Amino acid sequence: MNFTSKFPLSFPLESDKKLITISAPKGKDYYLLTLNSGPDNRFTPTFITAFIDALDILSVCPPKVLITTSAFPKFYSNGLDLELALSTPNFFHLYYNRLLEKVFDFPYPTIALINGHAFAAGFMVSACHDYRVMNDQRGFACLNELEFDSPLLPPMIGIFREKFGPKICRKIALEAHRFTAQEAISEGLVDAAGGLEQAEAIVARISKFVSKSSYRLIRRETYRDFYKLVFSGNNDSLLAFGTAELDDKVREGRAESWAQKLAKL
Repeated sequence: MNFTSKFPLSFPLESDKKLITISAPKGKDYYLLTLNSGPDNRFTPTFITAFIDALDILSVCPPKVLITTSAFPKFYSNGLDLELALSTPNFFHLYYNRLLEKVFDFPYPTIALINGHAFAAGFMVSACHDYRVMNDQRGFACLNELEFDSPLLPPMIGIFREKFGPKICRKIALEAHRFTAQEAISEGLVDAAGGLEQAEAIVARISKFVSKSSYRLIRRETYRDFYKLVFSGNNDSLLAFGTAELDDKVREGRAESWAQKLAKL
């Protein structure tokens, strides 16, 4: 199913709020998903739901690389709205962990264009992408839960441990280090310093893989331990095949519902 004729689209649909916008830049091999929940893209149930809905729409569109970035120059995301998260029943299970799952398991290659600060939950979400490009003129990447004395749930730290290893994970989690773009490159946390031009250079290198159905399955096996943390019960790599097929059926079912809503817009 192809919704791109309706792009750009903003989420939540049928709302005056435009927390997430998705577009397909003309002549480019990528979709652009822009975070637009002012002032600093803190994750709330409403914002996360909009983010997930946008990902679901894109996942049934023709395959392209996905770039996520922010509408605000200073912030990619400043993390959770912690007060709201703690007052929302089952927030992490129903909302935040689902977002990590959706970003990590997106069917096509993903790039986080970190244009400003990526703190706490914002840093985690960026780490769930396949690639990261970080602004070398402003912003830090930091897991600062230690500074405000908050524990880390398994998926929150798991993505860093799995992708970057225990030594740098200690610096990330137990020192709450604030990484500049150059530090992040030297530690292997990001793939390039810069902006959209550098992200597009990565797109040019990886876009040939977007149509490969095995991409998501190989990613799951590459980061197997994190995969097990965010997908309950899927602790056997053979299950990935059946799970992927089920995910696709669920997305296709939701796509029919989206088609009806979009027809009214």
